[in-house]
Amino acid sequence: MTKQEIIQEFIEKYNLSTLFREDEIHLFKMKKYTKGENIVNANDNISSIYFILNGGVDIYSFLSTGKSIFINKLSPSEIFGDVEYFGKIPMMFDVIANSDTVILTLSYKFLKNNMSKNSDFWRFLGKNATEKLLKTNRAILLKEGLNLKNILALKLVNNDHLITFNSLNELATELNVSYRNLTRVIKFFSDLGVIEKNKKSIKTLNCHEIESYVEGI
Repeated sequence: MTKQEIIQEFIEKYNLSTLFREDEIHLFKMKKYTKGENIVNANDNISSIYFILNGGVDIYSFLSTGKSIFINKLSPSEIFGDVEYFGKIPMMFDVIANSDTVILTLSYKFLKNNMSKNSDFWRFLGKNATEKLLKTNRAILLKEGLNLKNILALKLVNNDHLITFNSLNELATELNVSYRNLTRVIKFFSDLGVIEKNKKSIKTLNCHEIESYVEGI
C-alpha cells in the first residue's frame, strides 16, 4: 500500500474527508517511531500539527526537579500540536511513543494558507482540544481527590475489569503513582480475592466489591 493510500484510508476510517481534499493528501508527511522514542520534546519550536495514524503516545511534563508527571495518553485519530498552533508557543510537553507508532504531520503554513475558511476543520480542532482538556483535568482531579484504591478500582471498571500493561512501572506512571504504592494496593485487593494479578494484566474477580470503591465518583 502506498503512502497516499494509507493516508486516504486513515481519512476515510475517521471521517475526516470534509477536512482534507484528495489533492491535499500529498502534503502530509509520515514518520514511524518505535516504542519509547521521543516524538517531540517540551520547549521545541514545532511547525506542524501531529495526527496519530496508528499506535499511540504518552504526554509527560517534567518538573525542575527532573521528576516526570504523566499527563495524558493519545491514540488514533487524536492530535497534538494544536494548542501550540493556536497559542503560537513552543511545545508544552514531551511526547513519547508508547508502542510502534506512525505519525502524520501537516504544516502550520498549510493550515494558515488553506484552512482559514474550513469550518469543519476548526470544529475538529476545537473538539479535540476540548476532549484532551477534559481528559487531563479529570485525571488530575482523580489523582488529587482519590486514594489509590479508588483510582485502581476506577481503572478496572472503565476497562471492563481488565487492565493490561507491559510492566508495573509503566502502569504506575500512567496512574501517576509510585511503583511501591501500586504494588501495595494490588496486594491488598489480591489478598481479599477481589482481583487477580498476572504477569502483564490485572483482572477483577469480584466486580461488586471493586465497583463499591467507585460509587459516587
